[in-house]
Amino acid sequence: MKRLAGFLAAAWLLGCGLGVALADSFDIFEYTPPQGWKKSNLQGGVMLALQTKESFGSIVLYASVPAGNNPQQNFQGEWKRLVVEGLGLSGEPTTEMGPPNGDYQNLAGGIAASQDGLNYVVLLSTFTGNGRVASILYITTDERHFDLFDRFNSSLKLNKPKAAQAPPVNVARPPATPTTRFNDGWVSTIENGFVRVAKGEVVVLLHYGMPLPENMWVTGNEQERVGYYWNRLVAPRYRVDELKVFKNDVCYYCLYFGEGSATEVSTGTRKHVALYIGFDKGLGYAIQVVAPSFAAFQKEFPNIEAVGRMYGYNKFAVKATDLVGTWKESSSVAGQYYNSITGAYAGMNAVSSAHSFTFNRDGTYTSTHAGASGFVGSQQFYSQKYQGRMTLNNWQMSLTNRHNNRTEVFEAYFEMTGAGPVLHLIQVDARGIHYRLVRE
Repeated sequence: MKRLAGFLAAAWLLGCGLGVALADSFDIFEYTPPQGWKKSNLQGGVMLALQTKESFGSIVLYASVPAGNNPQQNFQGEWKRLVVEGLGLSGEPTTEMGPPNGDYQNLAGGIAASQDGLNYVVLLSTFTGNGRVASILYITTDERHFDLFDRFNSSLKLNKPKAAQAPPVNVARPPATPTTRFNDGWVSTIENGFVRVAKGEVVVLLHYGMPLPENMWVTGNEQERVGYYWNRLVAPRYRVDELKVFKNDVCYYCLYFGEGSATEVSTGTRKHVALYIGFDKGLGYAIQVVAPSFAAFQKEFPNIEAVGRMYGYNKFAVKATDLVGTWKESSSVAGQYYNSITGAYAGMNAVSSAHSFTFNRDGTYTSTHAGASGFVGSQQFYSQKYQGRMTLNNWQMSLTNRHNNRTEVFEAYFEMTGAGPVLHLIQVDARGIHYRLVRE
């Protein structure tokens, strides 16, 4: 533990397979778990941990995310996200480029800390390739774990990301109220394959998720990605004079945006057309803006981020007839803990839950809530069930006979997706309770 270099030397062997049998997989990783280490599923990751009275060690594999092709830039972004913000640690990591693992370039870095006689090491190893970055975080208080980390690293195999599949369009019945009029003048309407939002002569189309071809995750430049969605969503209706694509300098979460003056093919009318693409889980969610002129576009959208905020207009009222049936969600969150005296890592507290609401035609409902919480390895489980009446009033849902026989009030609305509506229920007096439910 006195020298970080020895630990880094072990971890930089990532990708040097020894021909052992691969026992498990997660996201793009195939790996052999250390014997005796407990596996826990986290939101966006998998943790392998071993805790004794004398020491603690953990290996956390995080799901790969879209990224550019610069290993140093990706490492810096992941270090900030997972170590600085996630663990609350400061200090510049010592880094070194490791050998490639298939299509992926490895860059590893870490810091060693000593507080009140307690030594520990944090190492982050990132893999850049195929238009993505994948990360593994190692934490240990015992240098005897270094050899174990070495063996774990030697078992790694990184695969190409699986091509994302777009959800089928309109497989579920849309809400009975397909139009929303907002106080700021925008009007949203559910259309076939997208949500149309309009104010005066400015029209915004919120397209549902479309997969990006696998080869474009590899190239990763703004021109190609914007062009791919532009050719499918805009080009069939508008002939652009010159497509101007926003060029990122150095970025981690890159912006994908293109615009230009265009002629509407069917009418010959001149327009200003823009396209913003946000990515989530391998799907591209495009926002298409059509304005009568550049000045009209700029009045509503003074910057690119203002276009991205239009996702918030995918919001529709709930009626009782829309709700009949069962709606479900499941989720998990985790938090890192540290000793308040020494600052040393003290384990992970994880919470997982599953929620189900059944709404009946007679206005009654049943809901079940189950999950687990506590430190990984000693979690406590719970299960609750409620039955009562449901009423709707002005974008709010009231449910009787909840915890301690209380009536709870929720903000209620639908969000449309390619697979049908998502029911959002946000508790008014505890807004951290937010259910995102899909029909069973």
